[in-house]
Amino acid sequence: MRVGDIAVGRSGDKGDILDLSLVAVDEKSFERLERFMTAERAEQALGLAMPAQVTRYVVPGLLALKFVIPGALPGGVHASLHAGMHWQKSAIHILLDLDMDE
Repeated sequence: MRVGDIAVGRSGDKGDILDLSLVAVDEKSFERLERFMTAERAEQALGLAMPAQVTRYVVPGLLALKFVIPGALPGGVHASLHAGMHWQKSAIHILLDLDMDE
């Protein structure tokens, strides 16, 4: 099972900060997602595309996990060296594609 089988993703930016959110489809999925998707796991997965220090925030009322990555978009989204002006929209798929059956 992939993360994307039990959650949807959103991404955004503010300056050089990348913001990724995963929202579970229901309570049971949120509990599983919260156990599996640690800041360390996100940092490891995103590290394949960019070095990153990830901070995770739990938003239980929304069944969501929020991952904030300062410095991921050096100079902001328009100046970042990552391919494409909206690379952050692809970054969420790194998390959504993670296999939870490890």
